[in-house]
Amino acid sequence: MVEKKKLIIFLSFVLLFISLFVSIFILLFNGYYKAALILFGVLMFLITLITNSTSTDNEVYIYKKIHENNRK
Repeated sequence: MVEKKKLIIFLSFVLLFISLFVSIFILLFNGYYKAALILFGVLMFLITLITNSTSTDNEVYIYKKIHENNRK
């Protein structure tokens, strides 16, 4: 059940990123530079949030594995 929930969340983020990316290019080619810049900022903010949380998850995983090996 947890895997299915993670997959749904992952796919929703992928669809969000693709739609933001496409809308940014459409706005740029139509001349709405300020709106495209704002959407690009939102895209960069979301990517930063995801990479920071992934980095934290990886650090916690490594920390747990090191301490499990030291206990043995």
